[in-house]
Amino acid sequence: MDKKQETRQLVELIKVRSVQENEDNTTTLEGYIAKFNSTTTLWSGYNEQIDAHAFDNTLADGHNIMLLYAHDWSKPMACTGNGSLALNADDMGLHFIATVDTSISYIADTVALIKSGITAGCSFGFYILNDNESYDASTDTYTDTILEIQLLEGSVLCNPQYTDTTVSARGKERIEELHKEKERALLKQKILIELEL
Repeated sequence: MDKKQETRQLVELIKVRSVQENEDNTTTLEGYIAKFNSTTTLWSGYNEQIDAHAFDNTLADGHNIMLLYAHDWSKPMACTGNGSLALNADDMGLHFIATVDTSISYIADTVALIKSGITAGCSFGFYILNDNESYDASTDTYTDTILEIQLLEGSVLCNPQYTDTTVSARGKERIEELHKEKERALLKQKILIELEL
């Protein structure tokens, strides 16, 4: 199975939490890119949550992770490779501290948007390396717990919500597949019961 890059855009508590202007044309941004163990409904009947250890390996492997504006690779703001981005998984989620250079015009614009509250959310681009899906028959709901992520980037953006079409396609296809599996299992059970009669 080929990996496909996915993004998640989160609202509640996943925002730039503070902005501090420094004397050297830099500004420090701080917030959360992801929230752990919080169930989010992607679509009716399909939920997702991120395990508290999902980022452990990707943070430990030392690859360069970028902080971007709105997932735009032509607008990098900070990165782990040069030390301008620090990422840490704590009890709440994936915390970041970024020191950004406001002498770069689009970064100055982004900081102004953050200060005004227009840009207030965070998101991240990633590959799912390991997950666990469970089914709750009492609510007819599937929950996918993401156990391991390869993090590519974090982003600050204006309108954080689950709207990415790649995610939509994967989730909707998976729901259809799971419903078909459930129907096959029920049919098999019905046939076995009839055979016993």
